[in-house]
Amino acid sequence: MTLFKASKRSMVGFSFPAMPLAGFLQSKYILLMPLYAITMGLDAKAIAGIFFTTKMFDVVTDPVFGILSDRYETPWGRRRPWLVLGTAILVLAIYMLFIPTGQVGSGYLFGWLVVVYIGWTLTTVSHTAWALELSSDYDQRTDITGWLQVAAMIGMMSVALMPALMEQFGTPTHADKVAAVGWMLVVLLPIAVFVCLRSLPEPTSPPPTHIGFRRALAIVAGNWALLRLLAANAAITAAYAVVQSLFVFFVTYTLMLGDRTGFTLFFLMIGGMVFIPVWVKLAQHFTKHATMQLAVLYGMVVPALMFFLPPGQLWLTALAFLFVGAITSAHEMLPRTMMADVCDHDQAASGSERMGLYYALLQLSSKLAAGLMASGIYMALSWIGFDPDAGAENSQEMIENVRYLIVFTPIAAYLLVLLLMWKYPIDRKRQKELRRIIDERSGA
Repeated sequence: MTLFKASKRSMVGFSFPAMPLAGFLQSKYILLMPLYAITMGLDAKAIAGIFFTTKMFDVVTDPVFGILSDRYETPWGRRRPWLVLGTAILVLAIYMLFIPTGQVGSGYLFGWLVVVYIGWTLTTVSHTAWALELSSDYDQRTDITGWLQVAAMIGMMSVALMPALMEQFGTPTHADKVAAVGWMLVVLLPIAVFVCLRSLPEPTSPPPTHIGFRRALAIVAGNWALLRLLAANAAITAAYAVVQSLFVFFVTYTLMLGDRTGFTLFFLMIGGMVFIPVWVKLAQHFTKHATMQLAVLYGMVVPALMFFLPPGQLWLTALAFLFVGAITSAHEMLPRTMMADVCDHDQAASGSERMGLYYALLQLSSKLAAGLMASGIYMALSWIGFDPDAGAENSQEMIENVRYLIVFTPIAAYLLVLLLMWKYPIDRKRQKELRRIIDERSGA
């Protein structure tokens, strides 16, 4: 069993890229989709179709890159070169998407979304696979993903804080807010990756065992823990994508707080930050899958607060979103630390460590779920008659329907997670047995 030791300073530096990466992920639906719907005037159905179609590229690119990153060792490591390349691509694409010049159309949005997803895949798979390889201990992996989640929540809070500060000192347009966030990400991401590269070495990995494509595919397809985790992760992501996609419309038109969306979003992120140590401690006291069940139970009950929120009540809204945000830190942290244990199951069966592939599959499930749900929500807005471009000119009935979507749609997704995690096969005892098999095979 490999125990990992590093100073807090090193872990802060290593986790730094999670901050701008999460900031981008947060702003993609909350800020970017409304930018192209409101400012650029694209049809809601067209935006939904674009976000759905571009996700289809990830079905190929994510697992292919995961396999490549696991298989090929360079003098600089397996993860570092891809992390640098992905960062360069991501910075360019973020600039083009967040700070478009003039009036742009569907083709522009489609093309740069494809590029941004390629950069995102290279960067996030490399960084997270590197993190999950740092330790083989069941509980220590939760600590490591907890560090990543703290950085991620700071990034999400920064995305919320930037518009909130702009609202406090002026009357910025939505395009102004998006551009400010874009510049922040473009500047911060390369700095964060540079600090990460200097903070920790990559752990050495044994040479991969060649097992053949059919056997490798059979091992993956027969890994029921993996399939259940992927489905649960997709459901969790879909639930949060609903909140992200409808947030601006809900706060602006249903709650009539259009000049305080950034302020409200900031409280959503504070809730996630405060609860990180709670989820870590629960996962280490019980099990990871039991903690996921507790998290989604919480997520099914507390967001009902939004159903009763009256319009125009800023501080009451902020307090409600503070409690609603508590589950946001569980969305990313728990599936990632569980995936490291699933990879142990694969390594015990195949003899080859394939953390890159397995995290790529986890990320693919998130992308597909987020893309499908975000597209579905925008199509649902069209079906119920809500026009994002019309804003407050929509009928009161249509505006109130946004409340029903943002409150009740995630509950169904969380119920599915609850069922998928029932009697999940990899707990602390099983993971230690898997590591014993792996260590005996390698002669550790």
